[in-house]
Amino acid sequence: MGRIKNLLRVILTRPLTGMAILVFITQGLFARTDSTANKGFFKKPDYYVDDEQDRIDGMDGAVDGWVDLGDSVESVFATKTYINLVDSIQTAVDQSSFDEVTKKAYRDIVYLQIHKVNFNSVYNIKRFYSFLKFLNGELNAIKQNRLYSYLVKSNILQAFRIVSVIKNEPCADSFFIYAAHYRPDLVFRNYELYSSKPWALHVLEETSKIAPVTVKRYFNPKDPIFLALKTSNDTVIKLIIAIKEKYARRSNAFTLIDGIMHGDYTMDQADAIGSDPKRFFQAMIKIRSRKNPLGEHSLEEDMAVYALKFVRVLNDLHNDRDEVRFASIEKFSAEELYSMMVYSEEEIFTSSFNGLFDRMMIKLGPVSGFDFLKQVGDNRFRTFIKMCAGYGKLKTFLQSMTPVYQQMLMIKFASGLEQYNDLSQAVEVADAFGSITDSLVLKILKGAIKYEYIKQSAAGNERGKIIYGLLSSLFVDRSISNQNWFASVSNQYAIPSFDHIANDKLFNRDSIDRWLIFFYDDEDGESSYSTFIQAFTDPNWAIADSGIYVIIKSKKGKQVNIYANKPKHEYDGQEKIESIFNIYDYEPNVMVHRGHSYYAYKTIEKVKDNTQIFVLGSCGGYHSISSIIERSPEVSIISSKQIGTRYVNNPMLKLLAENIRKGQDVEWQSLWANLDKSLEKNREAYERFLDYIPPHKNLGAIFIKTYNKLMEDQD
Repeated sequence: MGRIKNLLRVILTRPLTGMAILVFITQGLFARTDSTANKGFFKKPDYYVDDEQDRIDGMDGAVDGWVDLGDSVESVFATKTYINLVDSIQTAVDQSSFDEVTKKAYRDIVYLQIHKVNFNSVYNIKRFYSFLKFLNGELNAIKQNRLYSYLVKSNILQAFRIVSVIKNEPCADSFFIYAAHYRPDLVFRNYELYSSKPWALHVLEETSKIAPVTVKRYFNPKDPIFLALKTSNDTVIKLIIAIKEKYARRSNAFTLIDGIMHGDYTMDQADAIGSDPKRFFQAMIKIRSRKNPLGEHSLEEDMAVYALKFVRVLNDLHNDRDEVRFASIEKFSAEELYSMMVYSEEEIFTSSFNGLFDRMMIKLGPVSGFDFLKQVGDNRFRTFIKMCAGYGKLKTFLQSMTPVYQQMLMIKFASGLEQYNDLSQAVEVADAFGSITDSLVLKILKGAIKYEYIKQSAAGNERGKIIYGLLSSLFVDRSISNQNWFASVSNQYAIPSFDHIANDKLFNRDSIDRWLIFFYDDEDGESSYSTFIQAFTDPNWAIADSGIYVIIKSKKGKQVNIYANKPKHEYDGQEKIESIFNIYDYEPNVMVHRGHSYYAYKTIEKVKDNTQIFVLGSCGGYHSISSIIERSPEVSIISSKQIGTRYVNNPMLKLLAENIRKGQDVEWQSLWANLDKSLEKNREAYERFLDYIPPHKNLGAIFIKTYNKLMEDQD
C-alpha cells in the first residue's frame, strides 16, 4: 500500500500527461519494493546495484521510484531505463540457473554501466537504454535457448561488451566465428577473455582464415595469439605462419592464401605477385569470384584499397582529355574494370564511373552482362546494379542480355535478401529503387518483392516480412498495378518522413549546439579548411584560434559552437578537441567528416546518441551508414555519390549553421531547395551538388532506421 500511496503522491504533485500517468502507474507498480532490504543485517547479493539505482533515483531530491528530469516523457523513459529495466535484469539473473560466479559477473556489468550515470549523463537515456535492453534480451534469449539467433541479429559491438559472460554459453564459439566475418579485430582483441576455453584455438584458427591480414598484427614473438596459433595443426594456419616466418608481416601473400591452397601459385610466387599492384588486383579478383574463399575479409579490404588506388588516379585527372585520363587502365580486363567500380563506390566520380563502364562494355564484346556477372561470381552484383541505376547506365547494361535474362537478373537482385545476416543487400535494393525509372524494370521488381513478401509471411519469418514489407512501401506511389495490395502492406510497414528536426533537439542541456568537424591532412584538406573559415567570417560569428584547432561561436541568436581541427594538426588537433569533449562530457549535435572515405571510421567512432546530423564526406557505403545509425538511431545523414567538395560543403554548412542559430527547425526539403537556388549559377558546384543525397532522400539510411525500429518493436 505504501508503494501505491507514493505513486499517487507523485501523480498529484508532478505535471504529467495522461499517457505518462498510465505508463508510470503500469511500470511503477512493479518497480522495486525492497529498497529497505539493504538497510537490515542481511544484504541482497546485488545490493550495490540497488544502491546505484537509489543514487540515480535521488538525483531529483527524492528516492521515490521516479527519476524526474523536468519533462514528463523523458522522466517516464528515464524511470523505465534506470529503475524498471535494471530491476528486470536483476530478476532474470536471480531466477536463472547460473552459478554464483556468473550471477556476480552479470551484476557487475549492470553496476559498471549505471555507475556512469551522473548529473550530466542521466539525460543521455538512449545510451544506457540501448545497452540495458540488449542485456535484458540476452538473458531472455538464454532462458528460451535461442541465444545464438539473438546475438547474430544484434549489434556485434554490444555483444562484445559482455563477452565475459557470453564466453560461458554453449554457442559462444559459433558466435565468435560468425562475428569474425564482420569484426575479426574484436575476436582477436578479446582473446584473453576466452583463451582458457577448450574451443579457443579453433576460434583463432577460423578467424585467421577469414582475416589473415588482421591476425598478422599479432605476430610478435611473445604474443599469446601468435603462440597459440603456432601449436595449430591446421594446414592453412601453418601456411599463414610460414608466410610470416619467411617474409615477416610486409607480404601481400597473406591475402592470397586461397590461391596458394588452390595451387594457382606457390608461396614465393604469391609474395612476388603481391608486390605488383596490377597483378595483385588481378589475383584477388580471381579468388573473389569463388564461393566462400579463404581470407574473405582481407580480400574485401585489400580489393577496396587497390581499386581506390586506380580510381583516384582517374578522379585526379577529371579535367584532362579522356585519352590522358584513362590511359592507365586501357589494358585492364572487363573483370578488373568492374571490380574498380564496385569497390570504389564511396569515392568514384560520376565521370570516372561512366568512363570505366563504357570501357567495360566494349571489353565484354559478345558476352552478355548476365553471363559476365556469373564469371565474377556475382560478386557485389547488387552494388553494381545500384550504381548503374544511379548513374543512368542500367538500361544500357540490361540491353546486353536477352529479355529473359533481364527478368532473371532483376528477380535475383530483389530476392533472398532475408538470407544475409546484415541489411547490406536489402539496402542496396532500397538505394537503387530511387534511381530506377524504367517501367518494365519496376514491374519486374514489384512482382519479385510481392512474391518474396508472401513467401516470408507463409514461412513465418518476421525479419523477412519486415525487409520485404519496407521494400513494398517504396512502391506505393509508383505502383503500376496492384496499388491496393501495396497500400495495404505499406500501412503495416509505413516508412516515416525524416524531413524534419525540431530546433530544440539540436541543443544540449546547457542550450548550446555543438559541432565537431574533423579535417584530414590530405591533398585538399588545407584548401577545404581555409574556404570553410572564410564562410564564417561575418558579424554573426566569432573565430577563436588556438593554434591547432578553432572554435567558431555565434555572436547573435542561439548559441552554436563549432569545433574544427586544422588539417596540418590532424592528430593533435583532433585529440585536443576530443579531450575537451570528454572532460566536460560534451556530446556533438552535428558532426562533419571532411576527408576521404578511408578516414571515415575515425570520425564515425565519435558519434554519440545525441548526434542529430552527420555530414559524410563521401557517399558512405552500407557499413559506414549503419555504423553511424548504430551509435545514434535518429541521426540525419548527408552524403554524396562521390567525394564531397568545398564548393558545396561550405555553403551547405553555413546555411545549416545559420538555420540553427536563428532558432529555426531544420526542414531538409526547404533547406535543400534554398541550397539548390544558391548554387545554380556556379555550374561546377551545381553539378557536384546534384550528386549529394539529403537525409529525406537517403533511402538506405531511411530503410535501416525504419527496420531497426520495427525489429525493436518485435522484441
